[in-house]
Amino acid sequence: MRQCSPVSTVSPARPRSGRTARLVARVIGGVLVVGTTVGACGGDDGPSAERFCGEVAANKDALTNPQLGFDDDIEPLLELYRDIADLAPLGVADDWNQLVSAYETASTVVIGDQESEQEALTAIYSSEKSAAEVEAWLRANCAVEIGPVFTIVPQGTVPVTAPPTESSLPPSVP
Repeated sequence: MRQCSPVSTVSPARPRSGRTARLVARVIGGVLVVGTTVGACGGDDGPSAERFCGEVAANKDALTNPQLGFDDDIEPLLELYRDIADLAPLGVADDWNQLVSAYETASTVVIGDQESEQEALTAIYSSEKSAAEVEAWLRANCAVEIGPVFTIVPQGTVPVTAPPTESSLPPSVP
């Protein structure tokens, strides 16, 4: 069986506007963060739960701590997401691709352009459920813990309570 080995793809580059890099890092960090190491697994193409799990496990530390200090750091991060998406099995592919799309949108932020910033935040917020699903899938199917995944809206089941009925209310005092 072919083993994948991580290959670093980040090299120091010209500085990005510090505000831009920090904003992109905060936006990406708000849900699920995938770092800047990509696995090199030539050969076998297509989805594979084993390879997907292996890449996530091999890059666990990088997957939770991106280093986005320079313009040139963002594209390798997106490439990592895309490379892992190619390996994602059907059970997690849609959620992983939702994250890829959100991070691609976040990478287009123009600092000071409220419409651009709002579009990125909307994409990230709308991917919260997918981030939680990816984290749960990895835990259940790969025995890999990358969480906790922090979200604005609570994920999972929410208990629903019915309003009290007249018969369940205490008797009124005259």
